[in-house]
Amino acid sequence: VGDTNIVAEALAKYVDAYLKDAKKQEPDNHWAASTISGIFCYLQAKDVFEAFYKRDLAKRLLWNRIVSMDVERHFVSLLKAECGAGYTAKMEGMFQDMDWSRETMTRYKQAMYQDNNIINNNNSNNSQQSQQQQLDMDIQVLTTGYWPVYPQFPNLILPASLKQPQENFSNYYKSKYQGRRMTWQYALGHAVVRFRPKETGPKYDLVVSLCQALVLQQFNIVPDDNTTTATEELKLPQLMASVGLDNREEMERILQSLSLGKDGTRVLQKRDYDAGDKKKKIRMNVHDQDCFRVQANFKSNQRRIRITNILMKETKEERDKTVEAVSRDRLYLIDAVLVRIMKARKTILHQQLIPQVLEQVKVPAQPGDVKKRIESLIEREYMERDSKERNRYNYLA
Repeated sequence: VGDTNIVAEALAKYVDAYLKDAKKQEPDNHWAASTISGIFCYLQAKDVFEAFYKRDLAKRLLWNRIVSMDVERHFVSLLKAECGAGYTAKMEGMFQDMDWSRETMTRYKQAMYQDNNIINNNNSNNSQQSQQQQLDMDIQVLTTGYWPVYPQFPNLILPASLKQPQENFSNYYKSKYQGRRMTWQYALGHAVVRFRPKETGPKYDLVVSLCQALVLQQFNIVPDDNTTTATEELKLPQLMASVGLDNREEMERILQSLSLGKDGTRVLQKRDYDAGDKKKKIRMNVHDQDCFRVQANFKSNQRRIRITNILMKETKEERDKTVEAVSRDRLYLIDAVLVRIMKARKTILHQQLIPQVLEQVKVPAQPGDVKKRIESLIEREYMERDSKERNRYNYLA
């Protein structure tokens, strides 16, 4: 079972890498069909592939890493033809959400444009500024259940430049769709931040997550003349309080991505509290007393720089959670098959039941797994052992 899971995960990662690479997609139009017919159809752990593929698809959609939407939809259609509509229902739901979000944002921006035109009669300068803020903000409305579960940071402190457009959209959405509940998923947000390490130096556009953007903002001082300059050093606890992020591990990962990433992305400079005057190698972990400041000597040949968000890199913890979720779903599937067989047969011998279950579950499973689920169903009184023949099971209506 372990080997089949590894193969399924590896195939999902291969597909993800291919779909994010524009150079690979152009010359080969038959890649999707050959992947499905040549590899996927022989895969035993199709549920493991589904779980990892679904997570990667979500990241590509939410982070604008889609090279060709036609190729993405075609691949999902081939999965549907191979495994049925239930297998791809959530994937197709993701596509529907993205389409619906685009239509919603178009209607919302039109409504805001009309409102700004009305305000324009009273104050043209303020209305133009407000309109620009609305047009620069894009919101995706996602359906709970289609998408993977992501961490929530409900206490984030948003600046007024983001808070006001957020409230405007919330009011618009609630007025159009009464009764729906909205929950803001800040962990999925991303932004383009204009970065200028020196007052006279070049400007860079940093593509970062919302949390990374909020951290970077803490290093700004805006005097009365509205010119932005870099503040002095800040420490991890200070940043957690200023940003409103309660998760220390997440803040540590954010600071690592901004100060210890690959060359050309280190926009912050980390100073270890125990370094002293010695020129020793900078620690990769973050202590509460370590200090961070803007990298004044930052240089890059690129003017638009993507700083990889921690959610885009699959951590071991995330992988383990995905495997755990698949294992849990397999237990539910075995339970459902057992109940369906028992309901139809009413009574059956143990040696007849096990092969039938293994044949119908269509995922890698061992007789020991089925035995454990039988014991669980007996405890929950879905079935019982025959009082006279202990090797026989009876269905309990």
